[in-house]
Amino acid sequence: MKQKYIIAVLLAALCMVSCKEEDDTVEEYANWQVKNEAYFEEAYQKHVNGGPEAFVLKRLTLPDSVNINQAKHTDCVLVDVLESGLGWGSSPLYSSTAYVHYRGRLIPSSSYPSGYQFDSSFLNEFDPQTAEPAELEVDKMVEGFGLALQYMKIGDHWRVTIPYQLGYGATSSGTIPAYSTLVFEMWLDYFE
Repeated sequence: MKQKYIIAVLLAALCMVSCKEEDDTVEEYANWQVKNEAYFEEAYQKHVNGGPEAFVLKRLTLPDSVNINQAKHTDCVLVDVLESGLGWGSSPLYSSTAYVHYRGRLIPSSSYPSGYQFDSSFLNEFDPQTAEPAELEVDKMVEGFGLALQYMKIGDHWRVTIPYQLGYGATSSGTIPAYSTLVFEMWLDYFE
């Protein structure tokens, strides 16, 4: 009787093993924190002396006595100016409501060579004639997004790279994994 029981258990275990499907999936976000830190560090080095079209904005809560080279890299966002707007007038304040067109992506990965698009205020390609801007309260945005908005002028079109420390940090949010560098393409339409 004991032998039949052992054989039955072994056969059940063998069936379970043989029924297991092969897992050919690629873990999309393996070593995600390390990859994001390396990506941001490389981008930071390109921006630190980049000139007017590529520059670094330090966190507003840092004292004025701390310059870009003294700040931790994670206390900054990186800006690529794709198109300059009016270039005059004020910028949104922390308490402002900004009307912005935007597209948010993660850094490139194996399945998404341009970076996974996690959010956008418009469908398909951006068309300024038909796109309706999103109404965003600056103080409700992730810190890096709000920081960039407070330097933009109406009509500016920027690509802003935000380290995870000024984004969602060590927690995930919806389809955004923890430790994600955020890359936003942003157009400031107007603010109030």
